[in-house]
Amino acid sequence: MTEQLSEGALQVRPSLSDSTAAAELFSCAASDFLHAIYFSRSADTEERVAQIVFGLAALFEEQSGIVELPAGFTIAGAAKRLKPFLAKRLNAMEPEDRAIFEDDAAVVTLAVNAFFEELLVRADAWLELRGGAMNEEALHEFLASSVIHDWMLGWAKRILG
Repeated sequence: MTEQLSEGALQVRPSLSDSTAAAELFSCAASDFLHAIYFSRSADTEERVAQIVFGLAALFEEQSGIVELPAGFTIAGAAKRLKPFLAKRLNAMEPEDRAIFEDDAAVVTLAVNAFFEELLVRADAWLELRGGAMNEEALHEFLASSVIHDWMLGWAKRILG
């Protein structure tokens, strides 16, 4: 991990080669996303959701400087791993839309978007099974589930390799 002094404080960039840090990153982003979806009543909800999706995707850029990526991680390598997983989604697109995903970073962003879409489906299904509405306690319980934790870790590993 890289250490830097900033205004007298020691800062350590989380290393995503540590599966715990990677899962925590996804969990924090998931919490922000679900808060925006379930609790935001403002007109800027779509903008906030977009910031969360693109913010998480930006962390995987090789020069983000926010996190330490695993040794050997490249956007090109991630895109190569992710394309087969995203093939059904990509093949359903119109050719001009699919052309956008010739860019490796766009493939990673599509994968992050798929993560959030699946997260919302899982959260909605979880709520339906419990017959309740989303509140802070329910959100915490959902995100603390070992099943959801393992699922997020799977996404982190899929993207990070």
